[in-house]
Amino acid sequence: MVQVEEAYGPIIIVGGYVTLPVNYRGLKRILEGISGSEVYVTPITPLDWLLGRFRGYGQLVFEVASVVDKALLESESDKVVLVGHSAGGILARTYIGGDPPYGGRRYSGHRRVSHLITLGTPHNVPDDRLLAPVAEVNELFPGALHESIRYLSVAGAAVDGNHSRAVRRRYERFTGDGRVKGDGLVPVESALLPGTEHLVLDNLYHGRLYGGLRGRWYGSDQETVKRWWPKGLRTGDAGAHAL
Repeated sequence: MVQVEEAYGPIIIVGGYVTLPVNYRGLKRILEGISGSEVYVTPITPLDWLLGRFRGYGQLVFEVASVVDKALLESESDKVVLVGHSAGGILARTYIGGDPPYGGRRYSGHRRVSHLITLGTPHNVPDDRLLAPVAEVNELFPGALHESIRYLSVAGAAVDGNHSRAVRRRYERFTGDGRVKGDGLVPVESALLPGTEHLVLDNLYHGRLYGGLRGRWYGSDQETVKRWWPKGLRTGDAGAHAL
C-alpha cells in the first residue's frame, strides 16, 4: 500500500553487538546512493558494548540520541530513518521509547523517527539472564508501539539449524528448538517484531563472516540492499512511502 507523506530525512545506522562503525562504511555508501539522503553511523565501539554489560546499555542509547540530534541539526528535516543491525535494532527501539524511562532517561525518539528498519535483530527472546536486557526492552516498549512510525523487520534465512550443531546452538539462545531457519546467528522467528511489516530473505547471512559461514549479508551490495530498502525511500520517490 502506498501512502503520501512528508519527505523523509537523514538515515541513521545503528550497528550490532561489538561491531565497529567502519563495518558499515559500505552500507552507508549504498544507502546514500539509493536514497539521496545523508547517512550517519552511530560511533559505538566494541568497548562501549562490553562496558554496557556491566554498567547498563543506557549510554549506548544516549549515543543514538546524540547522532539523531546531530543529523537533524544538519538537515532541514524533523525526522530520521533508523536502520538497526542485529542488537543495534534493540538500541533503536529503546531510543524510540515511550512513557517509561530507560537507564535513568526518558527517551521520546518516536517524535523524531519516521521509519524503523531492523536487520537480523533478535527481538523475540526468552527471559533469561544473558538476554535479560532485550526482554526488558520488550516489556517497556513492546512491538510496533507507535502508529506514527513505519516499521519493517528483515530476517535472513540462509542457514537451517540442521546445518550443524554450532548453528543449532546459536539459534537455541533465542528459541526453544534450533532446528529452524535463520541468518546463521538469529532465527527468523526471533527477528520478526510483532506488529511490524515482515520480510524474510532466503539467502542472507547475519554478517560478512560469522561462525565460519560466509555469504551475502544484509548490507553486502546494492542489489542486496534494494531487496529490503523501501521503494518509497529511494531517490526520486520521497513523499511516496511504501514498505
